[in-house]
Amino acid sequence: MSQHEKEAKEVVENIKNSAKDVADHAQEAAEDVLDTAKHAAKKAAHAAKDAGEEIQDTVSDTYQRVRRTASEAIDETGRHLRDAENEYNRQLIDDLARRAQDLAERSINFWADSSHRARRQFQTAADATTRYVTEQPGRSVLIAAATGAALATAFFLGSRSRKK
Repeated sequence: MSQHEKEAKEVVENIKNSAKDVADHAQEAAEDVLDTAKHAAKKAAHAAKDAGEEIQDTVSDTYQRVRRTASEAIDETGRHLRDAENEYNRQLIDDLARRAQDLAERSINFWADSSHRARRQFQTAADATTRYVTEQPGRSVLIAAATGAALATAFFLGSRSRKK
């Protein structure tokens, strides 16, 4: 083997070694990249999981707040409805009380007027009777006696018919 051949063989050997070193470095770099990618993927998965849990917690908290707010709104609406109903009932009761008071006042006035008219009529009749008795005493005694006899006969006949 000639010197050139030896040198060429040495160069080829150097190139082979260099290529092997480059391949080893490339493999190590690829393994590092793969490890880094795996680590980054795990990190991303954990971050996504944590973010998902945070979102789930936020959604759950928001749901609870919305539910509580809706429940409070329903309760408040119920209170307003009861207040409105109570106000309506108070107005209705006040209106009925006013009507009853008005009816009672009108009834009292009616009966007071009727009583006053009846007293006047009785007084007029009593005055007319007194005047008649004063002016016609004999006739008054005969009318009183006839009236008494008619009442006694009616009483007597009524008690007889009850005994049978």
